[in-house]
Amino acid sequence: MLTGKTISVFKRYSLQLVLAIFLLKIGNGEEITFKNVTVSWWKDNTDQTIFGTADNLKKIIPSEEEMYVGVSGYIPVLYEQSVYEIPNLKSLHLENVSLKAIKPGAFGNLSVLQYLVLSDNNLTEIKSGTFTNLNLSEIDLRMNSINSLQTGAFKNVTLKYLRLNNNKLSEFPSNVFENVTLTGLHLYENHIHTIAPNAFSTVSMDSLNLFYNQIEKLDPEAFTNSELRTLILNYNRVKLLRAGDLKNLPQLKRLSLKNNNLTEIPEGVFNNTKITDLELHHNKIARIASKAFNDMSGLRGLNIAFNKLTSWDNGWLDGSSQLSVFRASFNQIAEIPDEAFKNYPRLYYLALQENKIAKLSVKAFRKLGYVEYLSLNSNEIVSWRKDMLVNVSVGTLDLRMNKLKCIEGDLDQVFGSVIDGVYLSNNPWSEGCAIKVEEFLKKKNQDV
Repeated sequence: MLTGKTISVFKRYSLQLVLAIFLLKIGNGEEITFKNVTVSWWKDNTDQTIFGTADNLKKIIPSEEEMYVGVSGYIPVLYEQSVYEIPNLKSLHLENVSLKAIKPGAFGNLSVLQYLVLSDNNLTEIKSGTFTNLNLSEIDLRMNSINSLQTGAFKNVTLKYLRLNNNKLSEFPSNVFENVTLTGLHLYENHIHTIAPNAFSTVSMDSLNLFYNQIEKLDPEAFTNSELRTLILNYNRVKLLRAGDLKNLPQLKRLSLKNNNLTEIPEGVFNNTKITDLELHHNKIARIASKAFNDMSGLRGLNIAFNKLTSWDNGWLDGSSQLSVFRASFNQIAEIPDEAFKNYPRLYYLALQENKIAKLSVKAFRKLGYVEYLSLNSNEIVSWRKDMLVNVSVGTLDLRMNKLKCIEGDLDQVFGSVIDGVYLSNNPWSEGCAIKVEEFLKKKNQDV
């Protein structure tokens, strides 16, 4: 039978044990996210700083008007309800705090939060339910070591920009997003080589940036999104385009595939799409099918510069008459045929410099009604006929650094349809023709 004294001792030791367990729990930081941290906040052009420890950030910052908050210190884990029910938190910066994990439920009831910056940390995984029921301008997860995104990592979220660039993702799984609306998703500078089917089909998204990854093909099942307008795939390993690759991107307006390994553009990839700006420069393209760019009624800009093209097809771009900027410089094109530009009669900019053009048909520019800037410099053109620009109006013509020795006829008439300027310097003019050219250029206030 226990005596009163025994019971008293038992209660005392029990209380000490509970207290010890509590202190141990606090000491190990198992539930305390913000321990001995520096918290700064800005409002009304003034800033304040305080040192504090708390399980929820709201216990450290004042509950006043909307404010921008930055936290520095050692924060390895954001526990559940670490940033919770703070109605005046406008912006939160937690970059470079050695963050390794975010527990689901760490963020919630943040009615005015617009910017959540978690960059430059040590995160490796985003678990299911980590970002839930948020309406922000931006979540910044750049410069971590994220290699895994769980199903439902982002759920019931509305954002302008989600920044997951500069991480260690090798694949992008499906169902990461559940009821998510985005303006822009940044996944560049990862190691992505595989995108799961329908990975992006459940998110309302305007632009997707995937440059500097390891993607080898445009799988139409992976690239499925009914609202996507901009897709950037520069600096990947795409080597093949197939008919139907873009069939599940019905609203796509801009596609950039520069600095990939493309060697050919077949028919059926771009036809009847809504693309307005197509960038294919800095590849290894040696062949473009005659109908590859046909029936692109909204196309305004096409860049096929820095490739390995050797010929020009005057059948290109039939039904794509709205083209205004065409860059085909730095190829190996040797000849421009009759009516080469007939399918797009009004250009703002036509760049053909740095090719090997030696033969320029006298009818090359027929049916080209107007071009603001025509660049043919740094080619091998040896002849320029006086009727070359019949019925063509040109803003500026650049013929520098070719192999022209003379141009027959009155130069004022030869270049009469050129409105702003003719550039003829650095050609090997014959002695007799050089004087004529010099006098012509002096009238135009240009150098030979």
